Amino acid sequence: AEGIMACLFRRFSTGLGGLVEVSLLESILDMQFEVITTFLNDGHKPPKRSAFHNAHAYLGAPYGIYRTEDGYIALAMGSIPELGRLIECSALSSYDNQEEWFTKRDEIKQLIGSHLLHRTTASWLKALNAGGYWCSDVYSWDQLLQSEQFHTLDMLLNIRRPGGNDIFTTRCPISFGDGPIKNETHAPLLGEHTLEIIEEFHLKEGEEA
Repeated sequence: AEGIMACLFRRFSTGLGGLVEVSLLESILDMQFEVITTFLNDGHKPPKRSAFHNAHAYLGAPYGIYRTEDGYIALAMGSIPELGRLIECSALSSYDNQEEWFTKRDEIKQLIGSHLLHRTTASWLKALNAGGYWCSDVYSWDQLLQSEQFHTLDMLLNIRRPGGNDIFTTRCPISFGDGPIKNETHAPLLGEHTLEIIEEFHLKEGEEA
């Protein structure tokens, strides 16, 4: 999509069109550009993820997802001593050297993880949000489907299949000026449109289009 947009922009600017191509391998390599670039410029050291509350390989504590008394909570970047103050974990106050937030991230994450187990997600969110700390609850599937945001997006489709069970799935995420794309057409049965295709392309049975 980005390549097509760039080529269209070039055509509007220069009058020259072009052929746009991309492979699956190129795409997945591009998605890993941050890790590959670091690998190439950091002495070919492989990325090493934290052993506890695994998250981004190149970010220190507290970055990660932690279990609470009744669910999970995600913590983003932030000061470790400040986090300790907000969640009332005095053991975190000694980590005032930012370099240690990476070099000792497993040690720090263990402390955070053990502490967060003793209260609910909502309780921790209230304390952290009051201090402006970057955090979020982590939805279960049921919580996601019941959330106001999910209902506002109107993402669900009911695909009615003749002679079979209905299938519930999600719609295409793309929206245009007149709204999102919602196509509830079921996948065709094997050979369902064979005669229509033969007639449309004036074929004889057994020929290929």
